[in-house]
Amino acid sequence: MELTYLQYFLRVAEIGSINRAAADLNLSQPALSRNIAALENEIGSPLFTRRRDGVTLTEAGRLLADRTRPLLSQFALIKEEVGQRAAGHLTIGLPQAWKNVFTLSFISDLVKQHPGVAVKIHDGVSNTLREYLAAGILDLCIMPFEPVTLNGYVQSPLVRESMIAIGDATAEFRPYNELPLTALDNARLVMPGRTNVLRQHAEQAFMRKGISMRMLIEPFTQDLCIECARDGLGIAITPASSVQGYANPESLRWAPLKGLYATWSLYENEARAHSEAVRAAKHLIMKRFSSPANLWFGAELVTVSNIVKAVPSKSCAPRIPPERSPAVRIASLKEEVRCD
Repeated sequence: MELTYLQYFLRVAEIGSINRAAADLNLSQPALSRNIAALENEIGSPLFTRRRDGVTLTEAGRLLADRTRPLLSQFALIKEEVGQRAAGHLTIGLPQAWKNVFTLSFISDLVKQHPGVAVKIHDGVSNTLREYLAAGILDLCIMPFEPVTLNGYVQSPLVRESMIAIGDATAEFRPYNELPLTALDNARLVMPGRTNVLRQHAEQAFMRKGISMRMLIEPFTQDLCIECARDGLGIAITPASSVQGYANPESLRWAPLKGLYATWSLYENEARAHSEAVRAAKHLIMKRFSSPANLWFGAELVTVSNIVKAVPSKSCAPRIPPERSPAVRIASLKEEVRCD
């Protein structure tokens, strides 16, 4: 039964005339008569008695009107309530590697500044986030940059960070000494499976260099990749953000991989762009990525035209001397697509 038919039916019953009700509803008289006839056919009984001066309800019509009025009122309340809740709800996807450099502080700022917003967080690896994005589940999502944006989403490049090699405490890796990809030729590697976007970027870079990529272990999460490397099971390749704030930094060693980066973008669901919660969260994200001072070691701000390199903050691993901060540099975003 069409809700609109019931609304039209009640208006005719209140006014007592199909002609006047049609004018009130901005409908033609024949169109409104067809709607009423369709409702009577669905109910299986006449709802109005037609007279020269208008219409009156039949017994079936009075019963339907009495039952319909509270139902329509309740529906209006439900619609209003759902709309308000939707405006105050946020579903966001965030990279697992960003837990310590972004996620915790972002959620803290969001709930403090917007206490009425209810947040649902999907923190995962890139392929999982992309699946959620494609399914339309997420209002906002931060995941690897893609040259072609998914339908229904607007992409805003945010930040580029070094991909790093992680080994156990005996590894000869240092944060200020870039490691060439050739150093990992035929090494036992640890990375998520091939559906992972960052894994795909790494494979392409290795292939262009003619390097053998020997994948020994394929954990699902970044945390497990790091733990495998810490225990000496292989060399993990992860974004630099994954080791920031690590609970036991002296148990592992890491170094940036020369020419291999992860570029992250914010994806906004166009269908939810009107939501106050989405707008508030997007504002906080864009504010966070408006200054290099807000970034972590190995990260650079990204725009369509340039990249500004970040200066390491005091939150970096203790063994990184702050006086050896890298200089600011500018680069083209076109590099990001190649990842070599």
